[in-house]
Amino acid sequence: MRILWAAIVVALGALATPLAQPTTPSSTLPRLIVDAGEVDRAEAWAQVQLPPRVRGADLQLRREDDGEVVPLQIGPYREAWILLPRLRAGTTTVFRIEPAMRPARADRVTATRDVSHVRVAVDGRPAFTYVGEPGPLPRGVDEVFTRGGYIHPVTTPSGRRVTEDYPPNHRHHHGIWAAWTRTRFDGRSPDFWNMADRTGAVEFERLSRTWSGPLTAGFDTRHRYMDLSAPTPTTVLLEDWRVIAYAWPTSDRPWHVFDVEITQALTGGLPLDLPPYRYGGVGVRGRHDWDGADKAAVITSAGRTRTTGHGTRATWMAMGGLVDGQRAGIAMLSHPDNVQSPQPVRIHPTEPFLNFAPQQAGALTLRPGEPFRLRYRFVVFDGAPDAARLDALWQAWATPVRWRIE
Repeated sequence: MRILWAAIVVALGALATPLAQPTTPSSTLPRLIVDAGEVDRAEAWAQVQLPPRVRGADLQLRREDDGEVVPLQIGPYREAWILLPRLRAGTTTVFRIEPAMRPARADRVTATRDVSHVRVAVDGRPAFTYVGEPGPLPRGVDEVFTRGGYIHPVTTPSGRRVTEDYPPNHRHHHGIWAAWTRTRFDGRSPDFWNMADRTGAVEFERLSRTWSGPLTAGFDTRHRYMDLSAPTPTTVLLEDWRVIAYAWPTSDRPWHVFDVEITQALTGGLPLDLPPYRYGGVGVRGRHDWDGADKAAVITSAGRTRTTGHGTRATWMAMGGLVDGQRAGIAMLSHPDNVQSPQPVRIHPTEPFLNFAPQQAGALTLRPGEPFRLRYRFVVFDGAPDAARLDALWQAWATPVRWRIE
């Protein structure tokens, strides 16, 4: 039995409209068996890997007990995204996998590729952009800060931007990005975060694929961590990102939700040591006009704030401020499978910056042949952060349903 992601969300009625009965005998159709686990689920996002025997590009699920139909979105590697209907705690639900009887639904989430950049939109509204190859530097910025492989801008459902790129006081901050700061590698200490030191850099390598669909859109991309302090610049590790954006069911407070899943692998036979340090990993930089102790509010899952949160552990943290006179913000959730979970947080006392920093909890070592993985979910919203909704979202993500195909 495999574990998949799940998130408690409101109903999406248009995706559950009953369709005509299939002509294929039900006894020959494969079945998806779903165990709800110990929590009630209004709806649950699921990703299922279809086995080779389950063929076809247009498929749907039909619940055996009442015939309710649920669509599938099938990706290029036969992964299927599903928005499952209501599941009661402690119950098992059986679905038949069958051919869809209607044309595929229109794409609600789109990932539009422009060479190495990807623009993601939900229901036609821009959500965020991935920057692959670096673009032109802002006027007066030294070339040492040239950087690609990050997400910016990130916008709320109403179109308010909540991230910053090349801020004047931290030119090496870029929306949502990843890098390690304090390291030891082959007797040297490349710093992949603070680019002005010229000892390390993170470079965009390639954009592998993009997809769009009625439920999700996303892309796969690769970066390389370069040791510039070596006699010859050396690739230390390769970093793969899978980014998935969701067509979240609408409500009175819509939000944009997307996942960033990171896998790092060393390229040679030497380890990369990560000594204790106060920041490093995946960072979020808020708008520059949120700079200042009183300009942006921060809250964590433990109820800590900007003045009390740094160095504490949390499952999520949120940051927000005024944009065009209205509040807007972004939350970052850390998956419980991440190293050192619940991870310690870096919250800057005056700058709009958030970072789950696993090195705060102790030294780490990335070893050859052992992929290192991190998973974060981002929620972008208008208004103030809703702690109860973020708690529910994290709980559903952390305690997923279980499934098998027979």
